[in-house]
Amino acid sequence: MLLIASISGCDDSISQPSGGASGTPTQSDLTQGQQIGNAVSGTQLATNAGGAGFGSPQDQLGDPSFFSGTQVARIDTDGDPNESTAYDQSYNPETSGTIDGQPVDSSQYAYVVRNAAMAAAGVQIGDWALVTNADTGAQVWARVEDNGPATAAAGEISEAAATAVGIQFQQNSNTIGNPMVTVQAFAHTGSVPAN
Repeated sequence: MLLIASISGCDDSISQPSGGASGTPTQSDLTQGQQIGNAVSGTQLATNAGGAGFGSPQDQLGDPSFFSGTQVARIDTDGDPNESTAYDQSYNPETSGTIDGQPVDSSQYAYVVRNAAMAAAGVQIGDWALVTNADTGAQVWARVEDNGPATAAAGEISEAAATAVGIQFQQNSNTIGNPMVTVQAFAHTGSVPAN
């Protein structure tokens, strides 16, 4: 059975909050999409090059501020220089979060898109989120790196986050693998490092 995940972009209509944690990851966070993709058990937040993690999510982040419930994964292609509006009608070459002043590439970086409910729960750009494949239990830790429209549902994730939880992103908006996900977001965690 072939399942379809909808493709949608962000319009940055939720303003980025000021103050608080830095919100924008460092260059060392760029590799977290791949590194954190290995931490699928939920018992280790991240693994650095030396193999040391820093414990369970509860140890570092506390309880989630936001839980999406099970949603169809909507794959956000913003920031991916190889995408365009021909494929994603809401595609934006920019993302709300940046790395060294550059947009966060959806194909390379596991991120989630902040919606109004996340914002109301205090979630900011740069905070941590956990994306879980509802069928397989595969998980990836991701940063919140883009803003969605005020009416957006939760479940909008980057191409890299989708791949990390077993949703293979393909042209024609087709996907292989269960596209149902949950998203948990942890407010005020932007300063927690990836390693």
